[in-house]
Amino acid sequence: MTPAAQSLITELDRALIRQSDPWRRDALRQMIDLFLSSAEVCDTAQTDVFDEVLFRLIKKSDRATLAEVATALAPVQKGPAKVLGTLARHSDSAISGPVIALSPSLRDKDLADIADKAELRMLIAIAARPKLGESVTDVLLKRGNHDVKMRVISNPRAKLSESGFARLVIGLNGDKKLAAAISARSDVPPELRPWLVQTLEG
Repeated sequence: MTPAAQSLITELDRALIRQSDPWRRDALRQMIDLFLSSAEVCDTAQTDVFDEVLFRLIKKSDRATLAEVATALAPVQKGPAKVLGTLARHSDSAISGPVIALSPSLRDKDLADIADKAELRMLIAIAARPKLGESVTDVLLKRGNHDVKMRVISNPRAKLSESGFARLVIGLNGDKKLAAAISARSDVPPELRPWLVQTLEG
């Protein structure tokens, strides 16, 4: 962050101490509108400044306001990652739900951290995302049930690590449907395919 941007954030921190909740809500809505109108042309540094400002403005916001923010920011292609990560961790599904389901800007680090502590319904929501990185699928395959595993395996844009594949194969327990789904993937490590064949032919 540039010195000028850091100075702006410092001034904002000072100003927020003196402001009322209605002022914060109005300022937050204005910043959301400004960001949405320019998000497509903002570079990374500019988005980071918006992220820091919005992160401060959502503090102490009520449920309705946070749900409004989550719904507005979730579809943005280059969204404020810090804010989105915070909203995605919220215990209220009206706030976390849109971000988990829709945000392309939610980082794998945030998703993996959320999945490591989430209830089953949230694991299913994460598994349903159109794109998943290895760090996320590792957690989903470790903690998820059969439905979660099938969603991950059936997603061609979900990347699985070697340890993820190994966990799946070791835990097959004769499940031919699961074995067939795994076998259909082109990225299965070759050394694991004999185990799949054994299950499918057993």
